[in-house]
Amino acid sequence: MTKPLLELLQLNKTFSVTGQHQFGKRVRLPAVCDVSLQLFAGKTLGLVGESGCGKSTISKLIMGLIAADSGSIYYQDTCLSALSPRQWQPFRRKIQMIFQDPYASLNPRMTVEQILAEPFAIHTTLSGAERRSKVASLLDTVGLPATFAQRYPHEFSGGQRQRIGIARALALQPEIIIADEPVSALDLSIQAQIINLLKDLQQQFGLTYLFISHDLSVVEHLCDEIAVMYLGRIVEQSSVEPFYRQPAHPYSEALLQALPIVDPSRRERPLPRGEIPSPLNPPTGCPFHPRCPYAIDTCRTRIAELALQANGRYAACHRCNELNLHGLLS
Repeated sequence: MTKPLLELLQLNKTFSVTGQHQFGKRVRLPAVCDVSLQLFAGKTLGLVGESGCGKSTISKLIMGLIAADSGSIYYQDTCLSALSPRQWQPFRRKIQMIFQDPYASLNPRMTVEQILAEPFAIHTTLSGAERRSKVASLLDTVGLPATFAQRYPHEFSGGQRQRIGIARALALQPEIIIADEPVSALDLSIQAQIINLLKDLQQQFGLTYLFISHDLSVVEHLCDEIAVMYLGRIVEQSSVEPFYRQPAHPYSEALLQALPIVDPSRRERPLPRGEIPSPLNPPTGCPFHPRCPYAIDTCRTRIAELALQANGRYAACHRCNELNLHGLLS
């Protein structure tokens, strides 16, 4: 089996909630719970789930912006989570990020040339002329004219700003790019252009993507593998094609059922009942059981571990094999 380029092993992360205490201790919010993932070279892993499920926290853990409470992150044979900030420096070039909001991710006081030249100033010894040449090349790579280099971010549309953000991520020739909902703030027609650009860049440079999104339509078009999160946990992991044909977890089915259709009255199964529970007070047992139409007593008392199921996919569900055997999951 091919060795993963990046591997997350049993990551856990909680945050202290300001102003909330229980029994004299500050309340802790569990954001990521026992998450393990693998990214393979040249492939795209889609990480999906409702807002607040922990997707962006995982991206920050990988980038070293925050530290995990426990667990490990491996880039090839190097444990990134054990490195000091100084030791982390060489790996900044290998892992880059595209942010969700193209309006907030670019410094409004800097020109495009200054924004794109900054990585070279930090990580290389290139001269000023060489940096300007690199900036022009980056702009051309993402489909923008070199004359844009002297403009400021407020002079561009959302799609153009996101192209600048992509150019910045490409500057140091990374192997892995984490794309945190990079098209959710864009118009639909612009989304398609950015998605196609990401696919072209992946083929051109052999990039590996972690694509974070809540839009399953986008994930189906771009990704090779998909991992589904719910309340900080991975509940299913699968190749894209079988996932959309027949999900292995009831929550995955609920996400697919929620996709827009022309005639909602023809929806085969009802959407899950209730609201997502508060992560400050998660339910006992399986976190999805209060909303799951297939829940049994075991689901209410015992958490299902993410495990290989009879259909060849990984799911955290006590009834996965039974439900798929009887065709209860679409």
